[in-house]
Amino acid sequence: MQKKKCGPWGHFYDSIYQSRLGPYSTDDVEPFQFLEIGFYNGKGYDTYVEFMPNAELHSMEIACLEPGPREEGKWPWGNFAEKNPNYKQYLDANRLHCGDASDVSFLHKIWTTEMKRADAPPLKVVVDDGAHLASHMAQSVFFWFPRIEPGGLMIVEDIQPIQEAN
Repeated sequence: MQKKKCGPWGHFYDSIYQSRLGPYSTDDVEPFQFLEIGFYNGKGYDTYVEFMPNAELHSMEIACLEPGPREEGKWPWGNFAEKNPNYKQYLDANRLHCGDASDVSFLHKIWTTEMKRADAPPLKVVVDDGAHLASHMAQSVFFWFPRIEPGGLMIVEDIQPIQEAN
């Protein structure tokens, strides 16, 4: 059986992703959960949907919070996630979770209510392509790594120190 290709849309991580995520792309792989942190406009998420047909995909995005001041837990800079044609479908299916992925309370809520269900497949892959801030990346590792099934993967993108993120 030929494996699907993981195609890039903005960067060129496809060769690494093809190597690491390829085993999850076959039609005969057991169902599993995949979490993406940083939906942005959903192009990456849409690629994962096509690439991994047996995955129960979840994504987290801060920009789809209610508009308003950050100090009130809202998002003042616009909802770029809603530009995705499947935005409403992902929200309605409880696959796109709007919130701050560096907030332990939000993470715990999504884990316990949406992902750690009795009928849920195991969490096998987490990709953090969110804020690119060191403190947020550390939070992802500390929260999600212990919840990934043995043999699974955690990918944290863009860990190089950059002025804009640090």
